[in-house]
Amino acid sequence: MTGFDFVYGVLLLGLVAAQIWLTIKVWRSGSYERSQKILQSKLIWLLPVVGAVLVFSLMPDEDDSMRRPKKELRG
Repeated sequence: MTGFDFVYGVLLLGLVAAQIWLTIKVWRSGSYERSQKILQSKLIWLLPVVGAVLVFSLMPDEDDSMRRPKKELRG
């Protein structure tokens, strides 16, 4: 195995990891209906780089404060 093969493998692994992360982010989002989530997941996986960048750039920011209790409310 050459150095090029190692770098290529690491880049490919990074791409797959980014796509898995983005797919999970889409499915956890409350901004989309189920059918939209399916279509966006297909876009991420069928057009690996372009689809993932497109979906990520168009995703609305999730408000984390709605999902987590505030510090003063915790016990």
